[in-house]
Amino acid sequence: MRGRRTWIIAPVVLATLAFAGTLAAQDPANVCSLSTSEEFQRAYGIHPQIGLLPDTPEFTAVTWGQHCDYANGAIDLFTSSKELDRVLGLTKALKDRAPVPGLGKRAFFTVVYPGDPYRERGLLAIDTGSRLLAISMDRKEGEPVATTRPKLEGLARLVVPRVK
Repeated sequence: MRGRRTWIIAPVVLATLAFAGTLAAQDPANVCSLSTSEEFQRAYGIHPQIGLLPDTPEFTAVTWGQHCDYANGAIDLFTSSKELDRVLGLTKALKDRAPVPGLGKRAFFTVVYPGDPYRERGLLAIDTGSRLLAISMDRKEGEPVATTRPKLEGLARLVVPRVK
């Protein structure tokens, strides 16, 4: 009986160790941990005395890395610059990429879905040295999308130090 248990337990232990090794090889950080919903809403310009919207950021594992949806935008971690370029192409991002100094190695601002009244938003991409981070924000109705740039820069100053 004792020998039989050993043969049953050993494969279970080995399978558990193999699974744990797979998890360790994956990125342990959840992109949604980089900003709270409250921080994102404040950056967007919602005045806290008016009332912040109850919102739970929604994590999604995607082909390019990790994606987190907020009420007024999103944060993405990319696995490579090639993936970032692919997503920018899919979103018909403007080719004009305005450099943003002071945020990581390379940072730029652009507009995704330009001219689309429902999806147009500003996007700030940052190369932190170890990661590629993109923060996007919806424009407020009646405002030009360029007004998202200072909001994104302010939010990025909170988020970038949290990227490992």
